[in-house]
Amino acid sequence: MRRLVTFLSIMLFCTSESLGSGLNPENLKKLVEKNSLDLKISREQVKQQEFQRRATLREFFPKVNLSFSFQEFYPDFKENWNQNYSYGVSINSEVLNLKRSVELSIDSKEIEELKEALKEIFLTVYYEALKKLYQLKFYDEQIKIRRTILKNSKEILSVAREKYKQGLVMVTDVLKAESEVESAESSLIEAENDYRKKFSELNALLDFSLKKVEKPDFEFSDEPIDKTLKELLKTAFKLRPEIKKAEEKVRIERERVKLVERTLSPTLSISLSAERSGTEFPGDKSYSAGITLSYPIFDSGETKYRALSQKSSLIQSELNLRKVKNSVKLEVINALSDVESAYKKLTSARSSLKYSQKAYDRALNEYKLGVSDIVLLLQTLNSLKEAEESYVRALYEYNLSIVSLKKATGELVGGKN
Repeated sequence: MRRLVTFLSIMLFCTSESLGSGLNPENLKKLVEKNSLDLKISREQVKQQEFQRRATLREFFPKVNLSFSFQEFYPDFKENWNQNYSYGVSINSEVLNLKRSVELSIDSKEIEELKEALKEIFLTVYYEALKKLYQLKFYDEQIKIRRTILKNSKEILSVAREKYKQGLVMVTDVLKAESEVESAESSLIEAENDYRKKFSELNALLDFSLKKVEKPDFEFSDEPIDKTLKELLKTAFKLRPEIKKAEEKVRIERERVKLVERTLSPTLSISLSAERSGTEFPGDKSYSAGITLSYPIFDSGETKYRALSQKSSLIQSELNLRKVKNSVKLEVINALSDVESAYKKLTSARSSLKYSQKAYDRALNEYKLGVSDIVLLLQTLNSLKEAEESYVRALYEYNLSIVSLKKATGELVGGKN
């Protein structure tokens, strides 16, 4: 038993460690689903429509009414008062109503439309959260770079001071190195401030559910994508909630045309009642039952023109569906173009970084040997800093373009391609 408890404790500890306090896209997705206020509002709208459908369905069910009346009157100004009692129960049910059947269908399709709207909101909120997370990762990497630059600046300052003590360089070398250290410290402070502000923006989007200790815990990808435009468009047309929502809107408008056309449809209702009444309690019994068939046949053309009006609304929804599909197609095409462009920039930035690193290492070694001056060394240091930050920015922009492409195809929402 003790071994079992120990084993479970170790497993729980390992699980907790694997989750960690870091932020990555998968953890962020769960946080968005749990804490986004926009999603909570949208879920309540879905619930509201589901209750509305249940209310429409209950209109088919029997309705029971209880009645009771008591009257005391003074007839013909006689000495005695007379009383009259009446109480009973009645049951009414509309067993046939073709319009209400269509209303149920409309309610069901409106629920599906709201569910797609919920996915659309999730897609938007998660995309915005991912952008902020990627920006946070970019600032985190920028902080690391600037700390390294600060470390290198201090190393240069140390070398300059040592060479000055030995009389190998002038004091201007030390002053220039000190200025470079101050500049590196200022850049680091700026990057740390940018990080804090971006973290606060992300935290606000998640209803301030993050702790300050949580930091980005993932790596940017530098791999090219391997999907064609045709494949991406196919995925987008299957997954994008805006398209599904527009399709549901078309179905709803078709049902509304039916609803108007069924204005002249028959209705059938059944009623049963039992009652007691009289001048003395409990009174005489009476029963009644009835069947009512109502079939309107002419309304001076009102239904005809209302149906034509509704068909015009249907045509508008069909055109809007085409418009949404065209918009999604354009978004995918542009997003893919951005990905391809960003990857080329990333490749170029990687090559520039390799060259700048070699140039700095060579300049630092030459300065230590006394065959180069500090001006050239500081120039190569700044070039290295710019190359490192350019590479990280290119890496960030490439990954952001991939996220934008996944947003365009609907893959951020999930589902089968």
